[in-house]
Amino acid sequence: MRRYLILCALLAALSLAVQSLVPAACGADDDEDCRSCHNGAARDFDLSTKSAYLSCTDCHGTEHNGPGTGEPGIPTPQTCQGCHAGEVERFNAGKHYYGWEAMEAVPTFSEMPAAVTEEGCVVCHKVGYVWEDGSRGRCDSCHSRHKFSAEEASKPEACGTCHAGDHPHYEMWAESKHGMIYAMEGDTGRAPTCVTCHGSHEVLTAWGFIGLREGDEDDVEWAEARAKVKHTLETMGPARAPEVMRASYAEWESAREGMIDRCAECHAESYARRELEKGDALLREADLAQAKVIDLANTFYDEGLIDDRTRFNIYRDGTAHRFSAYMGGFHNSPEHAWDEGYLALVSGLVAERDQMVQTKMLSMIRGKMGLLLGLGIAGAVGLVVSLVSLGLLFRFWRRSSRPQAKGRG
Repeated sequence: MRRYLILCALLAALSLAVQSLVPAACGADDDEDCRSCHNGAARDFDLSTKSAYLSCTDCHGTEHNGPGTGEPGIPTPQTCQGCHAGEVERFNAGKHYYGWEAMEAVPTFSEMPAAVTEEGCVVCHKVGYVWEDGSRGRCDSCHSRHKFSAEEASKPEACGTCHAGDHPHYEMWAESKHGMIYAMEGDTGRAPTCVTCHGSHEVLTAWGFIGLREGDEDDVEWAEARAKVKHTLETMGPARAPEVMRASYAEWESAREGMIDRCAECHAESYARRELEKGDALLREADLAQAKVIDLANTFYDEGLIDDRTRFNIYRDGTAHRFSAYMGGFHNSPEHAWDEGYLALVSGLVAERDQMVQTKMLSMIRGKMGLLLGLGIAGAVGLVVSLVSLGLLFRFWRRSSRPQAKGRG
C-alpha cells in the first residue's frame, strides 16, 4: 500500500512537471501574455465572475497574440449567445435591437459631420449596431468592458448614459417618487428601477418609443391629430424606424396589460390603471397641440413665408416638447410633463404663431409700400412728362403768335 501511494505521488509530480514545460492551448495561462499590454482590461476582467472559466481568446480569438500580430476579434452577439442565448433572444425582440436603424432613419444624421455623429449619435445608437456576421447589438453598451456585470448593467445609472439630454428618461425617473426613494435609500428593492418596469433586455413600453399607435379609434379628434404627428415623424425620420410604435389598438392594449401586471406587483391594479390613463390623457393633449403646430407651419410654408428648413425646425422643436410631455407623464416627472413638455409646446405654438403673423404683416406692409412707391414714381414721371409737354406747347404757341415780317415792295 505504501509503495502504491509513493508511485501515485511520483506520477502526479511527473505530470505537473510535463504540464509546466508544455504551454496550454487556451485558458487562464494565456491571459498572462495579454496583461503585459492590456493591464487595464485584465484588471477589469479579474473583477468579473467569468474570469474563473474564460480566457481572453474565448472572446477575442487567437489572431492577435502579441505586438505586430493580427487584430483581436471583437465579440459580437453571436459570440455572446454561446453562453447567453436567452439574453440575446430577448434583446433581439426589443427596441434596442433597432437602435442603429433608428439613427440612420433620421435625414439630418447623414448631413452632419462624421466627427459630430461619432461622438454624439453613434455612442448610444451602437446598441443596435449591425455586424458583418448578421447579428445586432453591442453588449458593452450596457455591460461595461471587461467586467460585463449583469448587476452593473441593471442599475439606473447605466441607463442614464444614453437616456438623458434629448432622451431624458433617466432624468424623468430620477425626479419621480421612485427616483427619490432610490436616491435616499439606495437599491433596496423598494423603489422600482428601469429594468423593473421595462425588463433587462427587451426594454418595451405600451406606447412604443415615439408614443403612437394605429388602428380604429372611438376618439376621432385624437386619431386625426396622431395621423398628422405620424406623417411629420415619418418626414423627420424617427417613424421610419421599425418597432417604434404600435401597429394596432389590440397590440397596444396587450402591451398595456403587461405593463399593468408589472405595476400591480407593487400597487393596486386599479391605481396602476388610473395612473397610466392619466399619461394617456396628457399624451392626447400633447398630440392635439402638436397637430396645431404642424398645421401652422404648413400654412405659412404654403404661403411662401418660410422655407422647408424652417418648417422642419418648427416640426423638430414641437416634437421635442411633445416627447417630454409624453414621457414625463408616464414617468411622473412634473418638470418634463409640464415645464419642458406641454407648457413649452403650447408656448412655442403661440410664439411661432405671433412670429408668423408679424412676418405676414411685414410682408403686407412691404407690399403696400412698394405699391405706393411705384405709384409715387409713376406720378412723378407723369408730372415731368406733363410739364415738358406744356413747355413744348407754350413754345409752339409763342412762335405761332408772333407777327410775320412784311416783305419789301
